Amino acid sequence: MYRLPKQNRDLLYYAARRTLLRILGFLLWLALWIGGALSYNHNHATYPPQLLILGWRLFFLVLASLVSGILIFRMWRLFTDRTCHGLIERSSLSRSYAPSGDPHTAADYDFRLNTKLLLRLENGKKKTLCFEQKNGFYHYYYEGNKIVRFRGLPYPILLDPNAPHGYVCAACGTWSADKTDRCARCRHTVIDPKDLNETEKE
Repeated sequence: MYRLPKQNRDLLYYAARRTLLRILGFLLWLALWIGGALSYNHNHATYPPQLLILGWRLFFLVLASLVSGILIFRMWRLFTDRTCHGLIERSSLSRSYAPSGDPHTAADYDFRLNTKLLLRLENGKKKTLCFEQKNGFYHYYYEGNKIVRFRGLPYPILLDPNAPHGYVCAACGTWSADKTDRCARCRHTVIDPKDLNETEKE
């Protein structure tokens, strides 16, 4: 099992803050839906009676708001998200092209929006990771490399300390060719793979 090194504790607070904001956003979304429906019923309880939301309709309205809120805020990830590490078996990238370029001939205009990694975990199971594509990822995530993604952090980190692929910020995904203590973009600490090897436990 891998744990964040002591010098990267700020990433734990970042992950906890993201989780808290997601929960608060979901609860606010649900409260607005339920409050709006109950207020509507209260204001239209007597006249005109045909505008009253019946009990079963109110139930399905609240249920719809609950389901849509779960989808929007991806609440299931709070319960299924775990720190995982494994071997990259396949890396797929979604592509898009500049309007002025021919996608069949202008390779220079090619850019990728999302990175999807298929991992083989230590127990033999497979897991798919999907995150926003950033500049420099084509230098970093290679098939056959071992990576770890910590719970609550969007971007995985290479486990090979000798891989000459630079460094990626686990919080915002900014890639750097040279070793740095803090991300130049978000100022969170950058995880050093050498420190991760020291925190591995059986």
